[in-house]
Amino acid sequence: MVKWTAGFLFGFSLSCAPVAAHACSYPDPPTFRSALKRATVVFVFRLDETRYREETVGASARKVWSEGTITPVQSLFGDASGYRNLTFKSTSCGGLHLVVGHHYLIATNAKGDTIPLAAADGSLLDLDGFYDPENLKNNLRGPEILPVIQAIYGIKPLPQAYPPSWIADRTGGEPPPPPPPPVR
Repeated sequence: MVKWTAGFLFGFSLSCAPVAAHACSYPDPPTFRSALKRATVVFVFRLDETRYREETVGASARKVWSEGTITPVQSLFGDASGYRNLTFKSTSCGGLHLVVGHHYLIATNAKGDTIPLAAADGSLLDLDGFYDPENLKNNLRGPEILPVIQAIYGIKPLPQAYPPSWIADRTGGEPPPPPPPPVR
């Protein structure tokens, strides 16, 4: 009887305690491999600027995202010259960690001048430290870009281990917190 009473009281106390649940879900994001298969454009860009955006939706909800200004640096396939912006999640749930000044390889089929990225989007890879914008020809021979070129043009299939996790994981993760609200 003592065990039953103790169990009952413990269970009852749990039912009375407030429980905070933080669910994080989003559709399966594209991988670089899947994005490359449907891409109409593959290129390297430099991220020039990011802006945190927020919009009130209804009485108490809000939508947050980031916008970035980009400069196409090197096209590998298709015409990247029209792209100027991208939008991406910058929250802890599926947010992308993109750094101003870094160079990124992206495979996209976006129309217009803006590339909308999905939550935890794997269609872009951070090449910072592996890409030299002053040596475009040499970049094409690097292990970060050469397998992509070979796959695009049917020379060799994309290696099973591409992209390596040490590149793929660089854009994932929780981004820094948004800037404080403006003083009014």
